[in-house]
Amino acid sequence: MQKNTWKEWFVFTKRDRNAATILLTLIGLIILLPYLLPEKKLQISIDEDLQQQLDQYQQNHPAGENPSYIAATDTVINDTAKTTLFFFDPNTLSEEGFVKLGLPQKTIHTIINYRSKGGYFKTPEDIRKIYGLSKTDADRLIPYIKIASNTKQKEETEYKQPVANTTAHQYRKININTATAEDWKAFPGIGDAIANRIVKFRTSVGGFKSVEQVGKTYGLNDSVYQLIKPYLYLKDSVTTKH
Repeated sequence: MQKNTWKEWFVFTKRDRNAATILLTLIGLIILLPYLLPEKKLQISIDEDLQQQLDQYQQNHPAGENPSYIAATDTVINDTAKTTLFFFDPNTLSEEGFVKLGLPQKTIHTIINYRSKGGYFKTPEDIRKIYGLSKTDADRLIPYIKIASNTKQKEETEYKQPVANTTAHQYRKININTATAEDWKAFPGIGDAIANRIVKFRTSVGGFKSVEQVGKTYGLNDSVYQLIKPYLYLKDSVTTKH
């Protein structure tokens, strides 16, 4: 009876053999499936601008020197060890000075461009108006901003320079698109700062398109503009002189 029991373990019915065959076939397909399907290549997208900045950073920093942090919002690598805080005037500080303060290049260019178009910081809080400047950087810099009062007073004096008793004087008419800073300074109420500002404003807009556009120069007093307006004229040429 015991022999018959062991024999039963090794005797399979037709149904058992079919089931075993199907099971083995499925196992074989599962094993071979990764080799039968085409391989999918992983598509990797690379930010070329960020990669270029990373390559440049690696060239400027020896191996083993780790960056203090990466400013992800500006995609600019900043080394806090080289950031220096010092008192400065945002109206006169050079581009290199802003770099030492730890500002991103994009923000620095915005500040320089703002100034070149006649922009002027009257109070430390005005720095917050710069597009792209983070609140963290603004809070960090404002305590160190010292705007030169003598510069401000000089410009205010220049804007408010008396223009009385000038109606009897005949001034030379000038072409607003070719006049130099010296030509503008020949008019009353216009000094070095305003004359240079008019020329820079003209360059930034690609030449004046109308006489009225001169009056939009930042810092040019309207009473001064109305006084000199009769002596301004516009030609087709938009060539500018510095």
